[in-house]
Formats: sequence, structure tokens, C-alpha cells
Amino acid sequence: MSEPRPLKPPGYRFLPSPAYFIAGFVLGLALLAWRGRVAARTDYHPDFVRFHPAISPEANYYPTVDEMCAIVRARCRPDQVLVIVGGNSILLGVWQPATEVWTKRLQEDLGDRFAVVNLAFRGSSPPDCGAVVAEVLRNEFPRQIYIADEAPITAEDPIGSDVYRFAFWQAYLRGRLLPFPPRDARVRTYLSRPDHRTEGIEWRVREGADRVLHFQDFWNRVGFEDFFTIPALYSMMPPKLFWPRKDFPDTEPDAADPANVAARFPEANAALETRIITTGPRLAYTRSGNGAWTLLPAYREDLLRSYAQGFPDSLKARTLMLISRSCPHYTPMMTPDDVARVDAAFADTVAMWKQSGYDAMQNGRDYTDDDYGDRTHLSKLGGRKLATAVATEVQAMSARLGYLK
Repeated sequence: MSEPRPLKPPGYRFLPSPAYFIAGFVLGLALLAWRGRVAARTDYHPDFVRFHPAISPEANYYPTVDEMCAIVRARCRPDQVLVIVGGNSILLGVWQPATEVWTKRLQEDLGDRFAVVNLAFRGSSPPDCGAVVAEVLRNEFPRQIYIADEAPITAEDPIGSDVYRFAFWQAYLRGRLLPFPPRDARVRTYLSRPDHRTEGIEWRVREGADRVLHFQDFWNRVGFEDFFTIPALYSMMPPKLFWPRKDFPDTEPDAADPANVAARFPEANAALETRIITTGPRLAYTRSGNGAWTLLPAYREDLLRSYAQGFPDSLKARTLMLISRSCPHYTPMMTPDDVARVDAAFADTVAMWKQSGYDAMQNGRDYTDDDYGDRTHLSKLGGRKLATAVATEVQAMSARLGYLK
């Protein structure tokens, strides 16, 4: 009787077939691309109000352009006028709880003919994420108004701010934005700088790969619904490190809560806050022969150039710029000349935005201390006043643009 043959020859090691490895790799990429494409077309923010800190770059969560577009599509019907709110923390609604944020009141004031979507982020500029999404959706939602805010006599960069430029690159490098020569020239100038060349290469490679694989949308959905792996101030250590972003609530405090009222305007910060309000106008204004404060010509030329290049011409008329005033708590600490310069800065800024083809208005001129949570941000009381004023302007703009026929 012969000896049984060994199942494996001596020294045998399993080596997978290269064909199987390549097939598995390709299949994995195909599955990733399919799941990413599905995620890009799905609104997985069912109770979305705004991008609170836990679902924003502050927590290393970077919403993609397609993710934000899906949020808009889920909230705006084709028969409604789309109102996208961009801008910074003032329009995000800092110091206003999610249940009473000003954009909810704006929706109530405008009624069912309009759909309001808040895409503001802390520290973002007017050309950032909300503006990018509005431009990407310009044909899908042709009846559209974009709202942003800015400080007086402040220039804009047409490619947005550093932290939120990711949305611009996603749309720009995929050809989803309008051709606009001033912006294209700014891109070339930006990428020609030695310290930005690597950034440009990285974004081109990243967006080229993501155009096929949709990995950014895939991982955002996983991070929102299943688990997260990137440390942030909200979740530095396990187990919170791995919590999906949807498990972090919007915990914005209420400035009108008695527990917060006493701490709104700390005396120790009064001099600094007053200096922040007055420094820009002091540098930019001179007294003219008739005693009025006049914006220096060099500042005016730079600002007009900036506003002209901030948005494509065809989008300017449907853009509302809010120029936000600081809390009147600090006005008594200013000299009469400072008050006059600040007033001139707001009036001139609104006029220059309008001269450049936009709609514009001041925000906060007749507000009281109770309307603010600090020097800059509105309480829910101020938010209600803002919503009323903006609703009136949005309705007027919609009538001028022929949206209400």
C-alpha cells in the first residue's frame, strides 16, 4: 500500500493569482465609485438646519459640493424661489439655538413660494461654499437669490478664503462654474506662486481621481452615518473619536438665556472691541473740505475692483450683500469722529456694492444691545429683526428679477 501524498508540497506557500488580485482591486474601486456616486446624489442630513461646528471644517468634516447640492434639492421644489444663505457666523446664527435660528424665521416670513437653505460657515467669506453651490445650481434652480454678509470696506477674493477654498476647487476644476475672466486670472496668479504650486497639483490630482471614484462623498457619508476617524476638538479621544457626525447635536447657546446675558459684553474686552470697530474707518477716511468724512480714492478703487471681480456678472443682480453693524453697546465708547467715520463706511460700502451690480443693505442700524450676543453676533431677538428686513428685500428682488410671475 502506497504512502498518502501530502496535501501540499514541502515549503509550499499560497500566492494569489495576479489576475485575482487585479480583478478584486478593480471591483473594489468600482464598488467605491458606485457607493460614492449614490452618496453624492443623496441627502443624508434629514434634519438639516445649518452646518453647526461638529459637521463643519472645525471638526475636520468638509462637506462636498455635491453633498450641499443634495441638501438644497431635498428642500427646494422646482416651483419655489431658492434662497441660499452663505456668509459667515453672523448668518450661520451663532448665539441662536437651532430651533430659533434666524433663517427659520426668514422661511416663515417668506412663505411657501420660497425655500431657504442656510449654507453659512464660521469665518467664511461671500464667495465661499454657499456662493459655489448657488453657482453650480444656477441652471437647475434659475429662480435663485444668494445672501451673504461682510464687514464694511472689506475686499473680497473671488476664489474664497483659505479654510473654505476646498468647495471652490471642487467646482472649478470640474468645470461646474461659469467662465469668468477675472476669476480665471486670479486662479492663474494664485497657482503661479511657488508656495501654491504644490497645492494646485494636489487639488488637480485629487479632483481628477474623485471625478471617477467619488471617494470624498463616500467617506463623508460613512463619517456622518457610521463612524469617524479624524480627531477634532469635539472628539479627540475614543469613544467619541469614532462617533458618526450625526450623533453630535447642534448645541449653539441662546444669547437671550438669563445665564448668558450678563457675560455678553465683558468690560475687560471693551477697549479691544471698540478698536476693532474703529480701526478700519480711521485708516480709510479723511476729512474733506466741507468737514465730511471721505473714503480715500485708493481704497475706493481697490474695493470697487474687488466687488466687480467677486462674482460673475450674470449672478450679481441676484446676490444680496448684508453689511453687518456691530452692537451699539460700544458706540458710547467711540469719539464723535469715529462714529461719523463708521457711519460713512457703512453707507459707502452699501453704495459701492450696488454700484458694482449687486443688491445690498445695512444690517443692525437700529438694533439694541438685547439684539446681540456679543459685539458681532445677533441673538434670536436680533435674528427676528434681520429675518423681517431680509424677507422684505428678498421679495422686492424677486419681483424685480421676474421670479414671482
